[in-house]
Amino acid sequence: MKTIQINNPDIENFISSQYGNDTEGLLSDFVKFVKLSLNDGYPAISKDEAKRRVAKAVEDVKSGEAVLLSQEEYDTDMKEFINSL
Repeated sequence: MKTIQINNPDIENFISSQYGNDTEGLLSDFVKFVKLSLNDGYPAISKDEAKRRVAKAVEDVKSGEAVLLSQEEYDTDMKEFINSL
């Protein structure tokens, strides 16, 4: 078994206040966090495919096929999305 040492008082205090002596709950939540962090649910793509997608997106914006939102429109859309969660 390995030990993870946390040298951040804020994180230590948060963990202590949330879990106390509940090491099983802490471990379970930590494992879920690591699994979610390592796998975002999307399949991996190659660098070439990523470059192709970015180039296409740039071309779509330049040609007018895709329209960028203003900062205000983006903020409104994000707020609505977050509130829907």
